[in-house]
Amino acid sequence: MKICIIGAGIAGLSAAYNLSKIGHEVSIYESSPFAGGQASTIKINDFEIEKAYHHLFVTDKAILDLYKELGMSKDLKWYKSSVATYSEGKVWKTTSPFDLLLLSLIPFKERIKLILLSLRLKLLRNWKKIENVTAYDWLSEKVNKKTFEIIFRPLLYGKFGEFYKTIGMPWFWSKIQTRVSSRNYKFQEILCYPNGSFSKLINKLEEEINSNNGNIYFEHKITKIITKDNSVESVDIIDNKSIKKNEKFDIVISTAPYKVLDKLIDLEKNIKDSMCKVDYMSAIVMILNLKNSLSDYYWLSIAENNFPFLGIIEHTNLIPKENYGNNNILYITNYVENDNNFLKLNYKELIDIYTPYLKKINYKFTKDWILDYRFNKINFAQPIIPINYSSYKIPLKLPINGLYSGNTAQIYPEDRGTNYAVDLANKITKLIKEGYYD
Repeated sequence: MKICIIGAGIAGLSAAYNLSKIGHEVSIYESSPFAGGQASTIKINDFEIEKAYHHLFVTDKAILDLYKELGMSKDLKWYKSSVATYSEGKVWKTTSPFDLLLLSLIPFKERIKLILLSLRLKLLRNWKKIENVTAYDWLSEKVNKKTFEIIFRPLLYGKFGEFYKTIGMPWFWSKIQTRVSSRNYKFQEILCYPNGSFSKLINKLEEEINSNNGNIYFEHKITKIITKDNSVESVDIIDNKSIKKNEKFDIVISTAPYKVLDKLIDLEKNIKDSMCKVDYMSAIVMILNLKNSLSDYYWLSIAENNFPFLGIIEHTNLIPKENYGNNNILYITNYVENDNNFLKLNYKELIDIYTPYLKKINYKFTKDWILDYRFNKINFAQPIIPINYSSYKIPLKLPINGLYSGNTAQIYPEDRGTNYAVDLANKITKLIKEGYYD
């Protein structure tokens, strides 16, 4: 069968790899000049680094299996993580349950509550029991006001902005599942990062697709999906020379956000209405190559409501800095609403805003520490998933023959991530195989 895939992110590449190796004629159309989507990389000096921070958890079975299948397991390295929280003018270690017990920010009784709360959510298998309540309401009822304001409110607000009170509780449940499950017997969080960045996986998938006679077209934009008798017939394309053309396909797989897919094809009203219920946050990710380390931790969450960013991920506090010329690689991450003024700012304007707050984390910090930087703004970075989402979540197979959709809003109840992108591709592949061979 002739298959069109919209988007060359991890989901699109994985689907193309799966389908091309079993003999289907696959073409990927990507509007950008590169593959990988949010896992794509950039160069700083002689090394590559993801445009947005990435790592893998112990439970990330789909992508770990993909690495194994491609003969790349040797590239996977596991590291001990370190986690902290910045609150009330101080960095507090929160790596393990034992650290929580010592967290004098909140009363001892509340610390015990936090540990028991994490355990309760880890043991909860049926997440639908908490689907009808927001994370804000559920968490604020389980702990006192101070604990909520210090621990949970900054997390929710930093991630979802003005939508922070509307996020369904399964989102938080999935976070607990992945993070707690990635701890060893000493309760130490263990994370994985591939040697040479995720670019090696992206390049390998491209090679495999090409060797299976698949095609990847960069700077090619799908403008319309055309149907006939409720079946996919063809797509309209604008290529990298602005030439318009039409290509026939038996199957179209869209990995684009709903707001993009909605413009490409007319779908049933109930499907369109469900699409409209999903909004997205944008992300602003600044990468700094520093002379010195900002903190001792890999993951530093900001639990201060007045900070202009959500967190600090110091990559070289997880991965040895020897891999990066003995410099320190730091991500400053922020999620903002699509109309947020921060999206209009350039690097210089934003680093001027960030600097006083970086100095609060480490008073020695100055802009002289910055050897190099990269600055990314990412649209559709984080889907905003409300309560009872499973009742109207759009299926992978849409009610038009030959049309499939697999994007971050369909990962639910898990949160977006490279592992779940691979898992989406595997599920779509299974649906196509079942339909094709039956």
